[in-house]
Amino acid sequence: MAAQDGPAPTSTRASSAAAGRSPAWTRLRAFGRRWPTVFVYAHRLALYLLPVELITGAILYFPRLHTSLIAWLPLTLDIHVWAGIAFCALLLVPILFPLGSRLLASIDWVATFWLVGGLAVTGLALWSGVAAAMLLRPGAFGLHGILTIAFLGFVLYHGLVRVETAIRGGDPERTTDRHSRIPRRTMAGTLLRALAGGVFGTAVFGWLGSAFATLGQGGAGAMGALEAAPRGPSGGSGRPIPGFQLYTVTGGYPTYDPTTWRLSVAGLVRQPLSLSQADLMQLPQATETQAFHCVTGWEVPGVVWQGVRIADVLRAAGPQVAAAWITFDSFDGVYSDSLSLEQATAQDVLLAHHANGSPLAREQGAPLRLYVPQMYGYKSVKWVFRLRLVTDRELGYWEHRGYGPDAFLGTVNGWPKGSGLGGFF
Repeated sequence: MAAQDGPAPTSTRASSAAAGRSPAWTRLRAFGRRWPTVFVYAHRLALYLLPVELITGAILYFPRLHTSLIAWLPLTLDIHVWAGIAFCALLLVPILFPLGSRLLASIDWVATFWLVGGLAVTGLALWSGVAAAMLLRPGAFGLHGILTIAFLGFVLYHGLVRVETAIRGGDPERTTDRHSRIPRRTMAGTLLRALAGGVFGTAVFGWLGSAFATLGQGGAGAMGALEAAPRGPSGGSGRPIPGFQLYTVTGGYPTYDPTTWRLSVAGLVRQPLSLSQADLMQLPQATETQAFHCVTGWEVPGVVWQGVRIADVLRAAGPQVAAAWITFDSFDGVYSDSLSLEQATAQDVLLAHHANGSPLAREQGAPLRLYVPQMYGYKSVKWVFRLRLVTDRELGYWEHRGYGPDAFLGTVNGWPKGSGLGGFF
């Protein structure tokens, strides 16, 4: 009988496909089938989330990337936060669904709990507006980055070693007793210790960072250093304060001539002003020792700011009755922001010309910058050259790009939690 043409039976095709696979692939697939479905999906989700976290974290962490993608920072931060929450939540999977005899080797789940637990604590401190978490911010930013690098190294080791072992036909779980079971209570206790250790480590890291920064500045926080500060044109000759990440929205730092620079006070005033640096130095000088908070999470504690209060500047100009807001313009030609008259004339708000006993560096706003301690740093306009008194609020550079107009500490990108964009949190 002649052979009939037609598709081969399904069993025949499956056998042929299996025969075409390498022994290594067969062993790897066999190992994968031993895992319960929930663990397969948990690992798959982790593999999807990890590159998202690394990319968005790099944009938030490294100044060059931060500056290049500055218009996308609000969205980048939101993606990083929510992907991080989902990633850290995967720690609950091995507790809620113990594997029994198929549990990972102790080194795997213990290392994962400690590293991801530390990332969860430091990430919460950077994101949360809760006062207790904000106290950890000085150490959280740096430690978050270090833990990320350590966890990435562990992931590479974990994945490569286990895949290689499975391909060779060994047991990737590397347990000495295949039928041993780690109790759920033990794993939960390990996770709690990891979270507590993250809190302690973040606090210690922040304290060490502050101590070394103080030593590096030679104790610049001493009041005597401010009293001896030069009282003339500085030309932006100071050095950047350690701990600050330096940003510019124009791709460079503007220059100025200290002999011709003037601060203009215009708009709804009875007497417009044009003040030189020498004129500013004749006004009453004020000093504030306050932390600087960036909305992306990093913080520099205990900065000693010296400058003039805006109320003293406005006293000579005489605001008109209709004046309700002040717009601060930067001579970079792009940046501006506004404060209400009440916010701007608070006692601790300064037009600063010195920090930590030295003239401002050009990168940090020389010769004059706004400093608003109760708000995030994007309200503290650098390179101020003009104050305009107006009737209505004028949205600033970042507010046109999604940030909230009132950037009080503890808000989410300047939006109060539960309203506006902050309603997502």
